[in-house]
Amino acid sequence: MEQLTFNHLLSDITLEEVFQAYFECRKHKRRSMSALKFETNYEQNLINLWKDITQHTYHVDSSNAFIVRHPVLREVFAANFRDRIVHHLVIGKLLQIFESVFYNHSYSCRVGKGTLFGIRCIYDMLLECSRHFTQDCFVLRLDIQGFFFHIDKTVLFNKIEKLVHTQYHHTNKEQILYLIKEILSDNPIQHCHYQTSLSEWKDLPPSKSLFFADLNCGLPIGNLTSQIFANFYLNDFDYYVTSLDSQLFYARYVDDLIFIHPDKNFLYAVKEKVTNYLKSELHLTIHPKKVSLQHYAKGFSFTGAYILPNRIYPSKRLQKTFYQKIEQLNQEWKQTPSCQYNITLIEKTRSTLNSYFGMLRHFNCWRVKLKAWNMLCSEIRDVFSSDMNFTKVSVDTILNNKLKLKRQKRLTAFARPGRNRKKVFFAPVSGYAGKKRQQRRSFIEK
Repeated sequence: MEQLTFNHLLSDITLEEVFQAYFECRKHKRRSMSALKFETNYEQNLINLWKDITQHTYHVDSSNAFIVRHPVLREVFAANFRDRIVHHLVIGKLLQIFESVFYNHSYSCRVGKGTLFGIRCIYDMLLECSRHFTQDCFVLRLDIQGFFFHIDKTVLFNKIEKLVHTQYHHTNKEQILYLIKEILSDNPIQHCHYQTSLSEWKDLPPSKSLFFADLNCGLPIGNLTSQIFANFYLNDFDYYVTSLDSQLFYARYVDDLIFIHPDKNFLYAVKEKVTNYLKSELHLTIHPKKVSLQHYAKGFSFTGAYILPNRIYPSKRLQKTFYQKIEQLNQEWKQTPSCQYNITLIEKTRSTLNSYFGMLRHFNCWRVKLKAWNMLCSEIRDVFSSDMNFTKVSVDTILNNKLKLKRQKRLTAFARPGRNRKKVFFAPVSGYAGKKRQQRRSFIEK
């Protein structure tokens, strides 16, 4: 094995950087089996990983392959925890450079530029192009067919290599390129573990699976590097589109493309130019069944929203998901005895409802929220309350005191002797209390 020298280490990735990537990687993932297995002896594992990186003996380990059906049918490859640390290490080094060259209106996997930001930007583009909805303009929507599974890895690596050589000015440049090459050259289908039955793949179209991808093509969905690299793969295409015309408004979310322009015939020409560019430069094709060109007044969907003049509605899929989640909560509450005093169930219900109501507050959908509230069973509505706009749900004051007491008992049950214990403060209750409030009050006093 090659002997590491001091001068050699100066140009390598440091052990401290590997530890930082590990701490970033394990956030919200510490309960997964691969994370727990790695953490049992994480210090030695990280040292071994660092040695593999500096000595160029690192190789990608096996992934877990499975099928998800929500919100759409999709194939996912979850990388081993050790490999995910390397992904965070690489992206942590290059993310600032990627952000400096990314097109401003690409909304995929970027801090501060998520789906809600994209929806607002699209609405502002529509407002500007139509002169505050007083003039005609048209919206062209396109979708790239099997985007992740048709990315040419050779073209992608050449683009990244050029960016690193021109923008990355650290001494460990060769180490970063080595790791990127190892990540891209790996074919996860050759050494993956199936977590779902092989019959699950029967419903998946061949264009959405790595098992049917061409040689040296395709990025696995589920890796952090795949999201960032895929966004960068279309970066030159983004700037090509913006150079076509000064009146053209363009935005992209992963492989969903939106073009807004006052001239309908110009958008027909844009479609042909975009199709030819993607095919010749990036080896990608437009999905023939996902092409839409219409007047803005008819409305169009984008990343979970339906955009119309002067209003934005949540998509039908988002509404359906919310209603299904309410039905599941209703069944849990009806099947759970003494559900009004079940802390775990109450906290789960509160977080779920506040998550959806918090999302819907960005849309014009008061009737949707009212319908969702009326769908809640009586057991849930007796415990929770909300304001007229359904922006947030909260637990009844008297019951909340009960939950605080139970939570405090749970925390102090395992407290060591001599440790300072938190005091429990009960909010004062004033005014008229109904029959059910009186029943809960008597229960608490007992």
